[in-house]
Amino acid sequence: MSETEISDSIVNIIGGLALFLYGAQESARFFKHDISGSLREGIEKLSGSGTGSFLLGVLLAAVAQSSAIAISFGVGFVDAGILSLAGSLLMVMGASLGGTLVSIFLSLNIFDYAPILFAGAFFLSKMRNRKARLFGGVMKSITIIFLGMMFLKMGAVSLFEDAMFRDTVLSWSSSPLTIGTAAFTFAAVFQSRSAIIGLGIAMALSDALPAASALPVALGAHLGSSLIAVASGFGGRLSARRLGFCSSVYYLTGTAAFAFLVPSAHRLLSGTGLDVVQELVYGQILIALFNIAIILPFSPLLSTLSTRLVTASGELEQPMYIEEELLSVPTVAVLLLSREMARLSNCIEAYMQMLMIPSERDRELFYKLPNAIEELSRSCQDYSYRIQAGGEGPKLQEKFASVSRTMSILRSMSKTLCGEISEILSDEAACLTLRERAGAKLWNEWTALSGKIMRTSLRAFVIGEKGLIEKTG
Repeated sequence: MSETEISDSIVNIIGGLALFLYGAQESARFFKHDISGSLREGIEKLSGSGTGSFLLGVLLAAVAQSSAIAISFGVGFVDAGILSLAGSLLMVMGASLGGTLVSIFLSLNIFDYAPILFAGAFFLSKMRNRKARLFGGVMKSITIIFLGMMFLKMGAVSLFEDAMFRDTVLSWSSSPLTIGTAAFTFAAVFQSRSAIIGLGIAMALSDALPAASALPVALGAHLGSSLIAVASGFGGRLSARRLGFCSSVYYLTGTAAFAFLVPSAHRLLSGTGLDVVQELVYGQILIALFNIAIILPFSPLLSTLSTRLVTASGELEQPMYIEEELLSVPTVAVLLLSREMARLSNCIEAYMQMLMIPSERDRELFYKLPNAIEELSRSCQDYSYRIQAGGEGPKLQEKFASVSRTMSILRSMSKTLCGEISEILSDEAACLTLRERAGAKLWNEWTALSGKIMRTSLRAFVIGEKGLIEKTG
């Protein structure tokens, strides 16, 4: 091959891979901004049962081409009280299967028609009919992946026409451990299982990937594509860390168990007459199903174990419930905001109690609470501004309006409490002087009644409980 042909092939491979990753990124973006809101009723119905949670995970990963989105939604549903931790683990299992579906289309070799498919999807996405526009948007993202695969194939076939280069790559790809490790590494870096499977298909079509290495590629991509999504959960809030723990056990156990079965599975698949491309594609589906089968019976036990081992930690000012990904589903976003506001009211209540009764002050907590209240109230208010509930049903709009009003008042209350009131009551000498002048009995009665009224008022305010409001009145 000439230098020009080699450079053209490399450009096609790099450009094809970039298009492939861009298509996956566009799928995730389109899902978050356009589809998830339209499917909110279906999402709520699916998340109401174990089977529904699993199917929801399949749907999220298949359409969004991202297991990270499934994990984010799972955490949000747990925090909103829609799903149990075991149910969110079922979503992760479904996502591990849903992420394999696009590669089935890649194995059908229809990416040669990618330009015309992209043109059709583009025009569909511009139509006035909303359903046609959504379908066109999904297909446009997927056909970008097909375009990337078309360029990958063109570059790989041309490059591997050189016998010396093909033999060099074959000597490297013939080692299951080497090719599996490479697949894991690239899947972790690109955060895309489909891209690695696409590269594997391009190599197989160019006779540069032996059949014995197909399953190691699929196995490495299965584990690597989940790595960053799972690891990021450990740095988040409590539900995210617990789901991160469950997900890591799920992927690591399934991958390790299947690794021992690779030779047997290869003999089984090759014995059915599958070629290398088919073994690669159907092998990753087999890996996902095997992973699900061995962990599914233990999902309740695993969720219980994570609850015991992963305990609450982190800074007070860090939000525990509000989730960026769930802004596209206003029903859930409002629930999460309500729970975060209840947490904020607890902080306000605790600080007010310490201000009024110096003997109950925890020194470290007392000086942390003002900053925590300020930061948490700002985060809640910013989140409330970003919830788009205008096109929702009247019940949700009414609830959101009530939550927004409450949030604005809580924000003002936070500023006042941590400002003027704090300056006066944080002075222990002033509190002691007031106590001496009022008398111990009157002071104790006043602080007890004030604390009770304050607690009841805050709870009535945030929760909207009519019975509590009547008590306060």
